[in-house]
Amino acid sequence: MFFNLVDQLAKISAWLSKLALIVLAGAMLYEVVARYVFNASTIWAFDISYMATGVAFMLGVAWTAQVDGHVKVDVLSSLMPVRLSRIITGVAYTFVLFPTLSMVALYGWKKSLSAFTTSEVEMVSTWAPKMLPFYTCIAVGLTLLALQVLVIGLRSFLVNTHSNRAN
Repeated sequence: MFFNLVDQLAKISAWLSKLALIVLAGAMLYEVVARYVFNASTIWAFDISYMATGVAFMLGVAWTAQVDGHVKVDVLSSLMPVRLSRIITGVAYTFVLFPTLSMVALYGWKKSLSAFTTSEVEMVSTWAPKMLPFYTCIAVGLTLLALQVLVIGLRSFLVNTHSNRAN
């Protein structure tokens, strides 16, 4: 049940990531038209572009892990017996990556809480948007990635697959 819940949350997060890309495209289209057709650039387009890009990345990363879409070098693991490869994956994901990503996610939540309590705004921008939504999306994405990595690691221990490679 936990595995399915994490998988479903990753799928929902990926859908939200796609929405962030639509926002990014819309903002950039608006900025180009405003700047080059009406000679009136916006004060918010740059902020929207980097925030939407960051949100799209962070909300899509858990689903990418779920579907094994990340770039990885598996030269050594492809030469190992399947069982040994799964054990190494399980140990690395469960006992190394999950705790590390959990700490990074915790930092993201602390940053979000700080932005909430201080009403933090982007200091470099003329528009000065509130940073809470951006930081929260990053924290959510990191949390979902940590959970998805845990699920992948635990599945590596639990799933018994049959392969042409020697076990």
